[in-house]
Amino acid sequence: KLEQEEVSDTLLGFHYSLVVEVLTHRSVNRDAFISVFIGLWRDAKGVSCREIRERRFLARFVGLRDLRRVLDMEPWSFSNSLVLVAEESRALGYRGVPLSNGVFWVQLHGLPPLSMTVLAVTKIGGLIGQVLEVDKANGKECIGCFARVRIRFDVPQPLMRGACVEFPVEGERWVDFRYEFLPEYCLICGCLGHPTRRCELKLRESRVETETVAMGEVEYPYRDLEALEDLRGSKNGERFRVHELELSLNAS
Repeated sequence: KLEQEEVSDTLLGFHYSLVVEVLTHRSVNRDAFISVFIGLWRDAKGVSCREIRERRFLARFVGLRDLRRVLDMEPWSFSNSLVLVAEESRALGYRGVPLSNGVFWVQLHGLPPLSMTVLAVTKIGGLIGQVLEVDKANGKECIGCFARVRIRFDVPQPLMRGACVEFPVEGERWVDFRYEFLPEYCLICGCLGHPTRRCELKLRESRVETETVAMGEVEYPYRDLEALEDLRGSKNGERFRVHELELSLNAS
């Protein structure tokens, strides 16, 4: 037997669906989330949003173009937490859709100027995940102090700090990765979705319980991963927080 709520959206013309989840260990204000994202997607022909379980929501759209626009505008965030988005699967239904991929704009710092081409940036970005887009000036080169690439990556894995890349002329160089709109993540393990203090407490407890582990200061190997510059090299970190600020204001 089908429940009324399972068919009502379709009867109203909402034929396209996205499963949305807030990546956080904290509880999420359901009403605030729905209000914020209905507001952000209000240009759509029609959109509905409801909670289907804790921290997970179902957004339905009248038009396919509206759904695609939401996907093309990733990443999204709410209350300093990454918002994961995936299309509903007819085979699995909205309750069974796995949400394990996120999207970021990543800056690649330390590239030789002559190697800032779309092909080179795409290959380096592929070390992080699936390359969705490269920010380019003239179709061939990525002009600026660094290159920008939009990446779909595996959320359970730690964020990559960078990579050693061998260039044809300059030889081996370290390329730093900097993430725009970086939400809450752990400075110790590099994973999204929980604060540093969670791993910090576990580490301190293990040092107390294990005699072979010396007591000392906790190290933070994943610090300073947030992008703080624009393409001209100006210190402009606040620019990457405008989106999050708008969400916070709308939620308050």
